Amino acid sequence: MASIKRYKKSKGYGWRVQYRAPDGTSRTKQGFRTKDEAQAWADKNATTIRDGQWISPTVESAAVSSLWAGWEKSQHHLAASSMKALDASWRVHVKPRWGHTPVSKVHPADVQEWVDELAGKRSPTIVHRAYGVLRSLMGDAVRYRMVRANPCDGVRLPAKRGKKMYVLTEKQLRTLADEVSKYRSLVLFMGWTGARWGEAVALTVGDLDLDTGRATISKSASTIGGKVSVGETKTGHTRTIGIPRHVCEELKADVRGKLPGALVWTNARGGHLTTPSKRSWFHSAVARCRAADEDFPGVTPHDLRHTAASMLIASGAPVTLVARQLGHQSAKLTLDTYAHLFDDQLSDVVGMSWSAAN
Repeated sequence: MASIKRYKKSKGYGWRVQYRAPDGTSRTKQGFRTKDEAQAWADKNATTIRDGQWISPTVESAAVSSLWAGWEKSQHHLAASSMKALDASWRVHVKPRWGHTPVSKVHPADVQEWVDELAGKRSPTIVHRAYGVLRSLMGDAVRYRMVRANPCDGVRLPAKRGKKMYVLTEKQLRTLADEVSKYRSLVLFMGWTGARWGEAVALTVGDLDLDTGRATISKSASTIGGKVSVGETKTGHTRTIGIPRHVCEELKADVRGKLPGALVWTNARGGHLTTPSKRSWFHSAVARCRAADEDFPGVTPHDLRHTAASMLIASGAPVTLVARQLGHQSAKLTLDTYAHLFDDQLSDVVGMSWSAAN
């Protein structure tokens, strides 16, 4: 039962409420102008305590920045490159605006205003990333019972502009592989299996079973500031992928005589390959291919992943298998990413159905 009493102020009188918090401590809330006002607050506070919704005023006043260190430590499942991008987003966009704000003072309207302002200056990708950081931090605030609801929920975000997706034909993939010469098997491996760049260059000989056509993807190499660090895969999970027989034959020649712990592909010094720059061997090879064939697309290493997905889908592989091969966390992600390729397959099915009917 709360106690409501009048107290003397420098000018006049006010009313205060003294109550017992769920943690057993005696707490006071004052500043009410009338007894009825104090009683209304006391009744509402008693309801929140009874319903298990009470939040300590001390915790409620904690700044958003107090959540960052714990949140950052909990992101151990992310690749180093992904964490670097999120850290930059926090320092450049989130912390300056929200770092000193008490978690209880982060309101939906203010978050929407911030998102709209940021969208007027930066790309949708940057806006989505910054919003994602704040939303995740406030999600922790909800989980730690610092606030009752996430003020970022329901905020309208700018539409993302999809990146141009280039896909090579089998002939173009072979042409590019021939052009890179030294890393021919790497290009073929990525173009046929769909492994991410970081996953491919982190592979050791022991990760390959070329007799059965399998590769174990358990780690990923990220390039940060010109240096390579090896950690978990993008999803934090290990998976086994299939390797086409002709790619296995290419790989057998490359790994012959190497120890199980040796890298499959290395730079000139025997270390991990770094992500190709615009002037690297990869882009130079693409430029030569384009000079010889005006229809050759300006692919990046990541487009080899799209190429593999395209060939898997064209072969009639079920979406669940494609998702597993690519390391997608769900078949929905695969469908969302490659919807246009599945649409093409659907057209082929319809065409075959009409041919059969006729």
